[in-house]
Amino acid sequence: MTHEEVHRLLLRRVRAWRDEDIDAILADYADDIVHVSPYGTRVGVAAMRAADARYLDEYTGFEVALNRLVVEGDQGALEWTWTETRRADGLRRSADDAIVFVLRDGKIAYWREYFDPAARAP
Repeated sequence: MTHEEVHRLLLRRVRAWRDEDIDAILADYADDIVHVSPYGTRVGVAAMRAADARYLDEYTGFEVALNRLVVEGDQGALEWTWTETRRADGLRRSADDAIVFVLRDGKIAYWREYFDPAARAP
């Protein structure tokens, strides 16, 4: 994918989170997605659906600022600032997030996030 195509994919993901649209969030994952974060590893769309649905139950008000994107062939890296509001008490929080990803047939096959879990701590 070109840099512009990947940029559009990421903006589509940002919009899906902002709209809290679980089907749109999942639409860009390969069936065998491997998602790694400081909270653990999830494999497959079913695991992502369960995790993302729980997340949407707990948080709202998503804003994502895409700060940097590097694309080389079918892989890349990005930096974005993720902001959300916890539904339970209205706590607003932000975290800077660096992500390494691999694409296959226009879908996200691998997504590894690096962020400070303390920035997202309760």
